[in-house]
Amino acid sequence: MNQDEPAPFHRAIPLDYLFLHNMVTTDLQINLHQQVTDESYTQGMVADPVLLLQASRGRFQYAVIDRQRQKAVILRDYQLVSEGDKEEVYISGLLPKIYEEDDLLSTLRPDQVIMSIQSTKHSLVPDPLFSKEHLRETLSLTCTTGDDDRYYEDAIRSANAHMIFAVKEDFLRETGELFKEATLFHSSSAFIESQLRLNKHETEPVISVLLGTKDISIVVTQGSELRFFNIFAYNSAEDFMYYLLFAFEQLQLNPDVTPVRCYGEIEKISAHWMMGRKYIRNISFGEKLESLSYSYGFDKISGHQYFGLFSQYLCVS
Repeated sequence: MNQDEPAPFHRAIPLDYLFLHNMVTTDLQINLHQQVTDESYTQGMVADPVLLLQASRGRFQYAVIDRQRQKAVILRDYQLVSEGDKEEVYISGLLPKIYEEDDLLSTLRPDQVIMSIQSTKHSLVPDPLFSKEHLRETLSLTCTTGDDDRYYEDAIRSANAHMIFAVKEDFLRETGELFKEATLFHSSSAFIESQLRLNKHETEPVISVLLGTKDISIVVTQGSELRFFNIFAYNSAEDFMYYLLFAFEQLQLNPDVTPVRCYGEIEKISAHWMMGRKYIRNISFGEKLESLSYSYGFDKISGHQYFGLFSQYLCVS
């Protein structure tokens, strides 16, 4: 991003509040699923560190960027699991525990903190229809809102739109003491912005898919135009394929022609990938964010896997 260009997300929010439901039970476990630590961090040589945090259903990830070198030097990925019925679990009450026990997170003194959440209560609103004074009213047109919801918005300038979303007070209270000031935004905002930038020279539509553990974000761009966006809950490869073909149908695109680029929780051995290859001719994995360099420890990780987390850096770069 050009230094003179304003960042697409510009709202700094004191995290006296933050999000996610309170479902803490005694049989929950926290697993460290993935980690990378560059030697430069352990040697205290990271300049102006930027902390990227991402919270979603059953997942908490963070990364540290050395702003001076524009380099990713740390990654930690925590997953919540239930030994019981494997029901959905949310990060609430557990984030302070992760913070306390994570030797890096508890000692890091970042120059800037960026946090995104995958709130299911969201709405993308074109700028001409957006009103900052009516966030709740606008969101209630498409989502069921509650008394314990708080309302926020992201300006996605490349899309000429605002993302309105709701977060729970419980999470906001719990994390306020850990990250007193941060830039808070919806995780899909950075993904939309990244795809509009990456595909701005494409003359034909491009479908970009970001898979989480329980949801799928689909973005369709054509040049600098955002043609389609939505988030769907899914549980199977069949769900994944259904929603992907739904996007094709809505825009009358041809699965034999239009390219699909996949990011997030998908690998060559996954059923999602196998099914995608069966029905879509031009499907591929996305690449790492090119505006960053990466510590050698990231060589073991597929470039598309943590794209959603690292795309947050577009907020400050």
